[in-house]
Amino acid sequence: MAIRLANLKDAEKIVDIANKIKIKYPNPQNTGFLVYILTKRQYEQRIKQTSFFYVSGDKDINGFLMCYDDKTLATLVKKGELNHENNLVNFILKQQRPYIFGDQIGVLSENIREGIGENMMGALFKDMKRKGIKDMYVGVLHKPFTNQASIEFCDSFGFKYISEVINEDNLAWGIYLLELR
Repeated sequence: MAIRLANLKDAEKIVDIANKIKIKYPNPQNTGFLVYILTKRQYEQRIKQTSFFYVSGDKDINGFLMCYDDKTLATLVKKGELNHENNLVNFILKQQRPYIFGDQIGVLSENIREGIGENMMGALFKDMKRKGIKDMYVGVLHKPFTNQASIEFCDSFGFKYISEVINEDNLAWGIYLLELR
């Protein structure tokens, strides 16, 4: 399975994946979920803005990983593009730079447990090391529902829970840190 950087042609499929794994209220999926999804245009903008946006597959993609370095995160906040995650990103912005913020990861449910997420993270870690970036932060939904699958995924890489914040929409997010050494 090929892991590569996303391009603009991938945006439509990324939207399809995001819609399929968006949280289902009131009974969230136990395989993990996304809380916030973007439009095709927004995913296209993010593809242009970051060099840390990966997909799995060539034409028929089945997963994506969208991350930002500290400079891109600051730009997105300044433009008002992450207002829904205000307290989460404000916490991250105060951390020592350089770092990566992992915003979204999604794999089609029929492809879970095939190593796609792990392989995309491996590509990210390789790029982080090449660019001298050692720290990665992610936010995982804790309340009103706990995204246990995402917590377990983070645990498998050695992420450590460091804090919890509540955004203006009253969703509580656990903040996890991975220190590559």
